[in-house]
Order: sequence, then structure tokens, then C-alpha cells
Amino acid sequence: MTIGEALLNLRKQLGLTQTEMAANVVSTSFYSKVERNIHDIGTNDLLQILNKHQINATYFFENLNDKENISEDIMDRISVAFEQKSKDKLLKIKQEIDLLPNNRQTEYYKLQLQLTLEVYLPKAKEIPIELKNKLKQYILVNNNWNIHSLQIFRETMRIYDIEELNFLVGTILAKYSNPNILQSSLQECIGAICINYLDNCYEKNSTKLIQEVLTYISTINSKGPVLFIKLLGKYYASVFQKDTATCQQITKVLKLAGYNDFADMLPTV
Repeated sequence: MTIGEALLNLRKQLGLTQTEMAANVVSTSFYSKVERNIHDIGTNDLLQILNKHQINATYFFENLNDKENISEDIMDRISVAFEQKSKDKLLKIKQEIDLLPNNRQTEYYKLQLQLTLEVYLPKAKEIPIELKNKLKQYILVNNNWNIHSLQIFRETMRIYDIEELNFLVGTILAKYSNPNILQSSLQECIGAICINYLDNCYEKNSTKLIQEVLTYISTINSKGPVLFIKLLGKYYASVFQKDTATCQQITKVLKLAGYNDFADMLPTV
């Protein structure tokens, strides 16, 4: 793997644009050519870029020759261990994560693993207080959105009060104002955050950002996994408009598609 390919993979993992990844160390045009292996990047510039994004340089260079996507590999293994209900495998993964460089990406792995061990695996009704505080610190103190922080936020939105949600969702919509230039995984993640936010607004009777979120969902191109998100966006729009007929039509479609339990959990007019 070349340095350009490694930077490209890293940028996609972080959910950043080329301009954001270049971080004013080099021009966007030059950085783009580095990713495409047209230009070589100087050592000092590379180290500055890694430092800007809190990436351990040793870790970066050690994995240059690794053909596997480290991030996906760890998360895939956590998912497999969870599906197998194997606490022993999860604890083994924890030992490996503890040996990784101490940076924001490693912190993400640790939080995902802790959520799996303490909440998902035992089917806990509540997230432990100590873990709640860690999750909030990860999002609020290091308020620099990327695919990892967005995924953590998507899974744990219920630990925030409505004012915190309004603020955080507002910053996400501002940073990713055009969803159609995003990678599909990032687009899908933000779409899911929007749906979760609408559900929280319904439960807490809050209307502050509802229209902005519904408009954002409506601008997403209709393709692939986001089709389901757009359908749910239409459902919540109908709920807030008290459009019973449309809600019933969408519920019927969901049940015909086999989402009976999910449809029964949706709010009603």
C-alpha cells in the first residue's frame, strides 16, 4: 500500500473531505494528487497532517503494508463475537485494543467494545453512568465530527437531553450540509441520526430543528440504503403533520416488506 492509498483509506475512515484532511498543511489540489499517487508528500508535511488528526505516526507507518482495513477488521470482529455471544472473544479483542496507540480512533474502539460488553451483550435496559459520561466526553469534549464519533452518537442519542441533541444535530447538519457528496456509509449514518433525532423530538414534544432535519433528509438522493431512511423521514413528516392516511400507507409498506416489529414501534398520530 502506498502512502497515498493509506491517506485515502484514513481520510475515508475519518469521514473527512480532501480539504479537511489537508488541514492547511498543503493545498487541496496537491493533497488530491498525493492520494492518486501523482505527487509524493514530504515527511514533514505528512507528519503535520497526521498530527492534525491525532494519528500516531508509528501506527500509520506500521500499517502501510497491511492490506486489511484495520478499522473494519476490528469492528467486524466485535460484531462477529457479539453475534456468537462470546464474551471470551470480546475480552481477547479488548486485550489487543489496549495495545494500540492512545488516540481518538483507539478510544472509539474501546467505547464500542465497552458498549457491546456492558449493554448489548447482557441486553441492559440502561447504559451505566460511568459509560454514559465517557460517551458524552467523547462527543462533547472532542467535538470534531467524523465517521467514528457519528456512529457512537447514532447509537447513544438517548443519553442526551433535547437541548444537547438540538446543538449536536445542528453542528452535524452544518458540517455535512450537502449529503450527496458524502460516502454512502457516512450518508447512511447521518440519515440514521436524523431519524433518531425526529423520534426523540416526538417523544419529548420538541420542534426546534424538525423542519431542517426533514429538509435535509429530503435532499438525499434516492439510492441504496438511504431509501429506507427517506421512507422513515416521510413517515415522521406525516406524524408531525398529523397525516394519518400517509402514516398508515407507509406502515403497510413496511409490514409487507417484513418489518412488522419495527413498524409496530413507530409513533402514531
